[in-house]
Amino acid sequence: MKRFRALFLLLLCSFSTLLWAQIPSDLSTVKASQISDTELRNYLKQAQLNGLTVAQLGAELTRRGLPSSELQELQLRIQQLDTNAPEAESETGSKSPETSKRTTSKITKPAYESYESIKARSRLFGSELFSTANLSFEPDLRMATPRNYVIGPDDEILLNIYGLNISQQKLKVSPDGTVNVKYAGIINLSGVTVDGATSILKSRLTKYYPALRSGGTKLELSLGNIRSIRVILIGAVNRPGTYTLPSLATLFNALYVSGGPAENGSFRKIELIRNNKVIQQADLYDFLVKGNLSGNLRLEDNDVIRVPFASLLVTLNGEVNRPGIFEVQETESLNDVLQFAGGFKSSAFRNRITGSRFTGFDKRVIDIAGDSLVIFKPKNGDEYLIDSVINRYQNRVIIKGAVFKPGAYALENGMTLKQLIYKAQGLKEDVFTGRALVVRTGRDLTKEYIAVELSPIISGLEEGLILQKEDSIQIASLFDLKDTATVTINGAVRQPGIFRYETNLSLKSLLLKAEGFADNATGKGIEISRRKRDVDVSRSGSDIVELIKVDGNMDLSNSSADLQLKPFDIVTIKEDPYYKKQISVKISGEVLMPAVYTLQSREERLSSIIKRSGGLLYTANTSGAKFIRKKKEVADTSEIRRLFQTVKKDTTGTRFDFLAKNTTDVAIDLNYILKHPGSADDITLEEGDELIIPRINNTVSINGEVFRPVDVMYERGKSMNDYLSDAGGVTQLGKENKAFVIYANGRSAKIRKTLGLFNSYPKIEPGSNIFVPQKPKREGLDLAKAGILVSAFTALITAFAIIRR
Repeated sequence: MKRFRALFLLLLCSFSTLLWAQIPSDLSTVKASQISDTELRNYLKQAQLNGLTVAQLGAELTRRGLPSSELQELQLRIQQLDTNAPEAESETGSKSPETSKRTTSKITKPAYESYESIKARSRLFGSELFSTANLSFEPDLRMATPRNYVIGPDDEILLNIYGLNISQQKLKVSPDGTVNVKYAGIINLSGVTVDGATSILKSRLTKYYPALRSGGTKLELSLGNIRSIRVILIGAVNRPGTYTLPSLATLFNALYVSGGPAENGSFRKIELIRNNKVIQQADLYDFLVKGNLSGNLRLEDNDVIRVPFASLLVTLNGEVNRPGIFEVQETESLNDVLQFAGGFKSSAFRNRITGSRFTGFDKRVIDIAGDSLVIFKPKNGDEYLIDSVINRYQNRVIIKGAVFKPGAYALENGMTLKQLIYKAQGLKEDVFTGRALVVRTGRDLTKEYIAVELSPIISGLEEGLILQKEDSIQIASLFDLKDTATVTINGAVRQPGIFRYETNLSLKSLLLKAEGFADNATGKGIEISRRKRDVDVSRSGSDIVELIKVDGNMDLSNSSADLQLKPFDIVTIKEDPYYKKQISVKISGEVLMPAVYTLQSREERLSSIIKRSGGLLYTANTSGAKFIRKKKEVADTSEIRRLFQTVKKDTTGTRFDFLAKNTTDVAIDLNYILKHPGSADDITLEEGDELIIPRINNTVSINGEVFRPVDVMYERGKSMNDYLSDAGGVTQLGKENKAFVIYANGRSAKIRKTLGLFNSYPKIEPGSNIFVPQKPKREGLDLAKAGILVSAFTALITAFAIIRR
């Protein structure tokens, strides 16, 4: 640690001389906690003398490898030095004469305490007293003047005389402990309590205020501004050192400012040393467990607080209210430790506690009987585990099924099945009275099934089986023993589906359940398919269902034409063949009246809709017209996922969103359609079709593996190579002979070979998009494939040699 301090001081002093060569370049191992607050003050003072700011100092430390967490802790400590750090002495060595006002002085825990240190001792009982941000041990500076307060230098005493005589004075205690009282002169009050000072002043002022003797005049002393005292904390504390505190501060206040006992510090033997004598040994457990503050004595100047190391720490885990690490006195037992932990939880196993103990060479297991906790003495390092009770019941029986209150019940001596049913509030109306099933658990945990007749129990002739612990009784319902009967209705009804079958359910009742006929339904030709139970499986072509046809009407109120249904019937309501819904298509873009149009007939074609929309505008780009049609079938999602996996490694940037669309683009030649209406190219329209006619686009887009993707103006007669040159040419990754053109209407064209030798480039039209794909990546040599190829080649040579012979 001395080495780190010397390095730190050398770094600060060398700022002014720029002798960085003398400073180690690696400060990554320096810890902020190794530098005390007093040394930090001295280092900062030297840096200020050299004209350096804290920011400049931090920048250089960071450059030389000081961890950011350590630098941040140092900066926070510097900010706290004026209010919370140990007292700084002047150049002459005397204490600072600053005093603390009772209404403003405040003790707070230093903000630079790291969360790592809090977390490290989070299991230590009592550590939360000094690590909880919402808990603050501050002296009450607004309380009434303590009568046993010992007056000292720098205190301010308020003297108030009232009654027949009135006088008020502020008396400042000088460094030698005296005050100057009007009329009485200099009086020494150093080391005197407030009560004692009151008696002294009263006796000295009686001859000037005679009424003090008779009680007509009263004298009262109180504290104004109070002095500061210096307290030293040593031993196993988080931040030992000298601290300046208000004179009303207590032992707990000083411990709080210093961060409390360290992780291995004692909470139970904290010594308050005054005039080289231990006047108090405080036990923080008295406060933590009982709320007893008798050990929280008021401090005096130059008091020393010593926190020794804990000599006996044990760990308690498991089913206690407050598991953790506890400090134990030599006279305390394991039962006392349990009280510190808040006692057992309700689920704790109390008959025996297991644990481990260090022997000096290894560890050994210990177990303590529940009735020995009071006499068992823990040893340092012991770990104890309080287990939970076993998940087993002493007197449980379970009833399930057709009873009003199924569940677990207490087994009583000689309880019968009839008594258990009575506890469960009786049997339901749908109970199966044939038999109940009892599952009994044997001593070896094997299961035994016992069938019990319920009819004699219900009639009162028998009490039933005598139950045993962990018996489970299953009482079946009639509905549990048969399939749930349903009927199905399909076709032209408002809510087709599967419905529960009820007794006497009729056809028209089922139609009411399905919310009636749909608008396109006909009441004629209703078909009911009914299960057959006499299918002739030996004869080919035999019927497997009975088909019933009903020719009725749509009047659901007429019961004469009704038909009783049977379980699992399937009813089909046919649609009216002469009733058709409207078919709507949409046309948008460069037409006179874009809108959604309804077809006049099912054979109406694309040219007819264009004519009904008022015809094309002069700005229409007929070559770029796009026709969109809804897909009739949705692709299987698993197949879509497989396709995405196939193309996910594609590096050309091509999108494959079309795989998930429910529409498809149909390539059309609108110029030809308008010139030849009714031809095969004039598409017959369907529901949801959409025609989009764009404005004239006189640009050509070049994308893909070109040096500069760009849109250029269309020029008649310009070839694909000319447009590729406008984009800077094809990159080394581009495959030029695979370039293709996508036209405005969705069609595409690629480069073809004429006579297998010469390239034939596609024609470029306004609005075209030229795309150059990427060359496929070449895979490395596959040794397995190479081996197969060599083997095949060798076999071929051998066969050829045999033939030649």
